Amino acid sequence: MVIRRMAPSNVGAVAKLMSAIKPDWWDFEGANQQLQDVGLLAKLVGWYLEEDGAPKGWLLCAEYAGYACLTIENLGYDENGAFVMERQLEPLLQRAEQYARQKRQKGLRNMRYIIGSTGMSCHGRPITDFAEELRTLRSLGRAHFDYFRSIGFVPTGFLPNCYGKNYHGIIMVKSLL
Repeated sequence: MVIRRMAPSNVGAVAKLMSAIKPDWWDFEGANQQLQDVGLLAKLVGWYLEEDGAPKGWLLCAEYAGYACLTIENLGYDENGAFVMERQLEPLLQRAEQYARQKRQKGLRNMRYIIGSTGMSCHGRPITDFAEELRTLRSLGRAHFDYFRSIGFVPTGFLPNCYGKNYHGIIMVKSLL
């Protein structure tokens, strides 16, 4: 077998394969478009707070229609020169949730956010049993995690070592149903 990189000249053959082996997911046109149009995978949408004519905080999301999800990609707020990510951003988080709920008829049913493990019981060591780690996950005074829990986000999994060795991503999900 030979491995080839997809290109406009050969993507039609791959789309044909996709539609042949999984027609309930792709017809040829849909597969062909998905393989070539990055915008079909994720659409960026964001908002910011303005104070005295300048941005004060922001929230950037990616809309993943294929996963029925609006993902928070990054966010932040300038609290007198300090970077914060909690209650100050609540108007933007509410706006994102409103946006996702309006898009529900188009398939968005969840919001997702990945929080670093700093200040969490899983930080600084390997994760060996994901289910047990999730069951016993605790905040060690991590205001950011505690805030997202308070607005309905639930820890659902991990991206181990995604920010460095033993520095994990905690996958948080909020259902919009």
